[in-house]
Amino acid sequence: MDVVQELQNICWCKEPWGPPIISEEAKELLRECTNVTQPELIDDLQEIIKRSNNFPIAFPIDTVRLKNLIRRRPIEKLKENVRSTYPLLHERVLILMANFLVFKRKYGSNIEKELYSKMSVIELIDRILQKRAVCFMSRRDIYKLRTGEMGAGGWENIGTPQEYPPLVLADYLSYDELKLSALVSVSGPTACINDGARRNSGVVKEDNIETDAIIIGIIGPRFERPGRVDCEDILITYEQNCAENGYGPLPTDGPVTAKHMWRKLWADFYQIPSVTYAELTSKVMRIEEAARDRRVFTERYTRRPVGSDALDAAAYGRRLALFADVALLEADTRAAAASSNAFVNIIGAGLGAWRISHHQLDLYILTFLQRIHSLLGDGALHNVSDVNFAYIKPGDSVLSLFNTSASENGSTRETKLFLENEAHPKGGISVQVEDREPSSALVGEHAGKLLVMTYAWDGNAHPGNEFWAGDLTSSGDPAAACSTQVSELHSAAVNPAVCGRNARVAASCGLRSLAAAATAALRTRRESFTMI
Repeated sequence: MDVVQELQNICWCKEPWGPPIISEEAKELLRECTNVTQPELIDDLQEIIKRSNNFPIAFPIDTVRLKNLIRRRPIEKLKENVRSTYPLLHERVLILMANFLVFKRKYGSNIEKELYSKMSVIELIDRILQKRAVCFMSRRDIYKLRTGEMGAGGWENIGTPQEYPPLVLADYLSYDELKLSALVSVSGPTACINDGARRNSGVVKEDNIETDAIIIGIIGPRFERPGRVDCEDILITYEQNCAENGYGPLPTDGPVTAKHMWRKLWADFYQIPSVTYAELTSKVMRIEEAARDRRVFTERYTRRPVGSDALDAAAYGRRLALFADVALLEADTRAAAASSNAFVNIIGAGLGAWRISHHQLDLYILTFLQRIHSLLGDGALHNVSDVNFAYIKPGDSVLSLFNTSASENGSTRETKLFLENEAHPKGGISVQVEDREPSSALVGEHAGKLLVMTYAWDGNAHPGNEFWAGDLTSSGDPAAACSTQVSELHSAAVNPAVCGRNARVAASCGLRSLAAAATAALRTRRESFTMI
């Protein structure tokens, strides 16, 4: 089967994602970024240990903390892990942040206008990394704060006249900011103390694992809170997609409200109109009634299993493409620096408790396949040899794109495909679907490659999320915190390298410094970001 041809026939990814829209005010904010210099990084392990010990919430386990690792791992490698960690964002997100600040200065609440009036993009990135809850869970917004206070709900009031201590904008991210924080990753080298399985609980078990790897925290779309975060852009519902909430065309015979301009900000970002439910159902839904949560991956709109809500595959795909590019280009960069080939292990970010449709599993893998193909066409990913989808179960229509055969020893079935590219040193990239544990050993043909792992983070929690509530086995987030160094090295409170000035920006040409990315964003001629 010609996989590329199949991808090109999918309707929801045919239209190119055009050049980002940048207002004149946003350009001024980006110009400020062009003069940003990268910080002088520290690798003093005792200083990091001190900062870790001063973190206000107790670590539930110590086996993976620096104060213990220095007794059994090479000191120079641990120093490298500290100083080589950095935040990551897509070039489109950098521009979005500038547009966000312009929006809030004009249409925000009085509290927001005061906070953002002189804030730079760098300071916004720092705020996103620093002003998080420690834990943030479930549709009830159960939280644990840096003070140790716990509660549920009330987060939607932050930044409004109804905000009330301790949930105030000065100290914590607003719900609007959570949409941005979900688009920021952190990556760095890490020591691994076990295979990272869901129930590893921080027990040291170093047999048959990769003792060193790269780990990237990525944040998938969250659909737990109706009308919030990713629901606003990806779902079309009767209650949400109405004129009163800013959906539909801008009014011509009445005032343009903050809600209208909020929707315009995100419609401009994704370059997908913010339609009302009535508009969509009158034009499209009757035609695609048959696609109710069936795995018809070529359809753009799919009704959810229950009710009349619809999921927009085009918007969902563009949301996923942002962190797909970040993960793939980061893996390429790290492997090039190590003079190696990257084996990239992709987990299902947003496909656990946040998932609302089985259809998402298909769209997830298809989006990654599209981005791999597109980036290869741009001359990128020459240091990525393999991409594996772990614990993601697509439907038969997507699995049919892969070849299934017996493994070398005949004990398992292998599900693979090969995306060819003549310019790639290996002729292309091998893609497989295999339920391997995150840091289990790379063996056979993969031995000696650089393992690049992803883990599912949360946009309003410190790395590990439930980890900080003592729940070590509930998801991949605490599992990663129990098996790698993310709880310390990906935390802005512990590692000074996790800061805005040290951010890297992913573009089709690879990773850039923030200053270089801002300079590129200001160029007058920009090419479209093409899904295929």
